[in-house]
Amino acid sequence: AFSGPGASLHELPVSGFPLGAARTAVLWGAIVGLAGCEAPLVLDAVEKAAQAPVRRTDNLQAVSAFEQTIVAAGAGGVIVVSPDSGASWRRHEIDSWPSFLDVASCADGAFAALAFEGEVWLSSDGGASWRPSRLSTDEAPQAIACDPVGNLWVVGSFSTISVSRDRGASWTASSRDEDVIYTDIQFFDGRNAYIVGEFGAFLKTADGGASWTAMPPMPGEFYPQGMHFENPERGWIAGLGGVILATQDGGLSWQAQSAGTLATLYTVTQAGGHVFVSGGEGSLFRLEGGGWTPVDHGQPFRLHLRGLHPIADDKLVVSGPSGALHVFAVQALLEEAA
Repeated sequence: AFSGPGASLHELPVSGFPLGAARTAVLWGAIVGLAGCEAPLVLDAVEKAAQAPVRRTDNLQAVSAFEQTIVAAGAGGVIVVSPDSGASWRRHEIDSWPSFLDVASCADGAFAALAFEGEVWLSSDGGASWRPSRLSTDEAPQAIACDPVGNLWVVGSFSTISVSRDRGASWTASSRDEDVIYTDIQFFDGRNAYIVGEFGAFLKTADGGASWTAMPPMPGEFYPQGMHFENPERGWIAGLGGVILATQDGGLSWQAQSAGTLATLYTVTQAGGHVFVSGGEGSLFRLEGGGWTPVDHGQPFRLHLRGLHPIADDKLVVSGPSGALHVFAVQALLEEAA
């Protein structure tokens, strides 16, 4: 019973203790009991994921290959290398965290990874080690290529073309003084190459890059993301809105093709005798006749696939965000998708 109208709750006797003390004891007992019943925290899976060469947090923007060696690179200075066509991988993390945009391989097995910060990271030992080279321009780079005689080429904003003829020891930059972003470059041999860019820009060289000639622009001020020519006459250029432009005469005329998607298409390549293009929403398409057919690759890729490159033994490697990195055997891929 209350001892009076003004009695405090702490004055109520509970097993010989004031209520506050009793409540504290009960709470501590409950906590100790719960702690005794809780399962031990197991971090094995977390620690294993943190040590994996390819992680779910990786945004692998580009991939290239030479014979069985694959190099994929992306944001945060991440470079992953496989010496055996994807059977195993090893991880490199560049301390300065460059944002890699593109990767190229050379005919002698060297690799060059292009970073947004205006750097090219070079490896001459199959991706085991990397050294930086600084471009001589402040214009934003977009794509890199290694021509058949070993020169490195970088294209970027303000119609800038950079070349290194000594594997990154020095760079020479030139511009056409046009406010145009060049987005891709492809060499066929030591003399012939194409460059594409925004507003339908299409350039060619026949003298190893000593001079570049502007061809008639692609229709509709097309904004290309990537291209692949199987020879100087026949090629495909992919870009925004799921559009692909095809040419049979080296860019003198173009035919618009659709992949049946509005997602951006990024990279075109040829593997196992087939032409493929990768794009947004984890999409992959194959050229069939005069059109493009979606390929059900069976992987849980939901975001864009920017990296796409053939490797030895008729295989195809793709890369993208969320640790997307996979090697497909082309024939098996198409049979499963059929």
